[in-house]
Amino acid sequence: MATFAGPCNQSYDFFSSIEAYVNCTKTVDIFTELRNFNEKCKFVSQYDNRIQSNNVCQKFQYFYELLSEIKPTTSGKLYMTDYEYLNFWLNYQLRSINNNDYSIVNKFYNNMVDSGAMFKDKTELHNKICYIQEDIFKNMDILYTLYNNFLKIYDDKNIICGNKESCSVYTEECLKKYKKGIYQCPKEKKDNFCYEIRKLKSEYEAKKNEKLNDGSKISDLMILPERQENNSHGKWFCNKKNKKREIKENINQETQRLLYKSEENKVLGNRKQYNILYNS
Repeated sequence: MATFAGPCNQSYDFFSSIEAYVNCTKTVDIFTELRNFNEKCKFVSQYDNRIQSNNVCQKFQYFYELLSEIKPTTSGKLYMTDYEYLNFWLNYQLRSINNNDYSIVNKFYNNMVDSGAMFKDKTELHNKICYIQEDIFKNMDILYTLYNNFLKIYDDKNIICGNKESCSVYTEECLKKYKKGIYQCPKEKKDNFCYEIRKLKSEYEAKKNEKLNDGSKISDLMILPERQENNSHGKWFCNKKNKKREIKENINQETQRLLYKSEENKVLGNRKQYNILYNS
């Protein structure tokens, strides 16, 4: 049985193999024989209908089997990062439907065990199943979304999402998530999340100008912005277009300040800082 009683502090270590895990997730999502696990998933009827329709129970069991087949250690057990990713995946599936119940991850997993799900090395898996702390989970979601979308854009020197317009659904979400993540990481901050998002940025920088098979570059589709340090307003600068927009906004703000100077002190007391590039 899962051993954690409350939210847990999960490691980011599984991101060292995140591309492999994302590809495994795709395999699980298109697997057509999930009905083979139906007998051990009857308990799901007590949960939200979306959990049942998304086949979360069946997919988790198949995911475990898939990792056991393709990534065994010499002892025949899975790697610790495999257990950690399975826990993240289960959190991701269940919390997208119900994020207010801290017990749902443990309860759902224990229901699978009680229903006869065959997890060979049970102790190691039991010890990794938990409801991931909210701040850690949100940051893991940022990283996962970035890698997942990037792999929908680019693969083996090919743009696989079509043209710039058809790729925009992925590139726009990448930019939104990246800004949200890197904003948490000023230069002096050295925690695990900041390490991972900086590593992702370094990987992007190494590939962005690489010539692809069609002659284009990744940077033609998407540019990840730099974090502007030592800026009290926390503004972002991506390209000339955004710089021009910033100048225009500043001019408008200055004009308003002059027009309403008599009430300036009152306005400044309540004004919220405005970040141009977060208007998405």
